[in-house]
Amino acid sequence: MYWVLASERSDEKELTIDGIPKIIEDLDLNFDYGVNIIQSVPIIDVLYSTNDGKFKTDNIVVATRVGLLTNKKLRNILDSLNIDNIRYYPTRLINNDSAEIDEDYKITNIIGKIACVDKENSELALYPDGDIELIDKLVLKLEKNKRYGHIFRLSEFSPIIIISNLLKTKMEEAHITGVKIYPPEDYNL
Repeated sequence: MYWVLASERSDEKELTIDGIPKIIEDLDLNFDYGVNIIQSVPIIDVLYSTNDGKFKTDNIVVATRVGLLTNKKLRNILDSLNIDNIRYYPTRLINNDSAEIDEDYKITNIIGKIACVDKENSELALYPDGDIELIDKLVLKLEKNKRYGHIFRLSEFSPIIIISNLLKTKMEEAHITGVKIYPPEDYNL
């Protein structure tokens, strides 16, 4: 079984980062497309504020184009499964209020997309060109004997990340925060 991994908060006090870091803008990078970035990427500074009492999670919810922003705890789980389609980029979280620098987080790029949306059985709103605009119900069409790996993005809508049952179990056992895991048919966007 495969699941949708959504970068979502469970509590309004969880830190979210709305802006796109300047270097990502300047270099026109996108870590949500499922594409390997071959150019050299310098350390990415991500600015945030905690003056409103917000706290960090294992994955911090960030703006589009940034991908996942994961701490060592979550990266250790990913690495324990010998996943080879992930690239990490050095990142510094810089607190605007205290100037504290946290280097425990890295931008995490999930590389690889698989076309597996069952458009006939899913409930989707499509753009005129056929791309997905909205999802009310997502149905995946996966072949039983095909290996899909532990994590990938959907070709039909690359911001959506799909994970294996084993990865889901490991994340739940470790009480990973900053994500929600949905059965595909319960996921909407």
